[in-house]
Amino acid sequence: MHLIPLPELAVAVVVALVALGVRTVRAVRVRSIARRAGSPAPAREPYLETEQRRTQLIASCVLLMIISFPLILRVVPPNGIYGFRTPTTQSDQAIWYPANAFMGWALLAAAAVSTAVLLALPPTVKRWLLWATFVAPVAGAIIASFVYLDRLIESSPL
Repeated sequence: MHLIPLPELAVAVVVALVALGVRTVRAVRVRSIARRAGSPAPAREPYLETEQRRTQLIASCVLLMIISFPLILRVVPPNGIYGFRTPTTQSDQAIWYPANAFMGWALLAAAAVSTAVLLALPPTVKRWLLWATFVAPVAGAIIASFVYLDRLIESSPL
């Protein structure tokens, strides 16, 4: 797929790695401070952590739904910040609006599916399954949007 914006993908990976690193360093510091003080590491309640993560992911789904509505309604003009931004979509308005509308619908459906599954999962579910429930539909929506864009470009009279 020649349409994937590699600079944005690289930035997203770097941001995720930095966030993971900061979280890891913070957790290590808390444990080392607790050990130096002579107390055991703070007890963690997995149920509460899981419920916090579930709540955060559901809030992320709601945010995705809100973000998708302007794309669906085709009110976002070509710009460099918001929308389905590739060199092709930004250079041609005839492709920008249908591609963004499709991506808006795909993200809306992905967020709705993720929310429904996150609400249906039991409280004892592992955190990785919560993340997978959120990431898999969103990744599917993004992949479907690139496939749609590719077909849109092929059918476009350029």
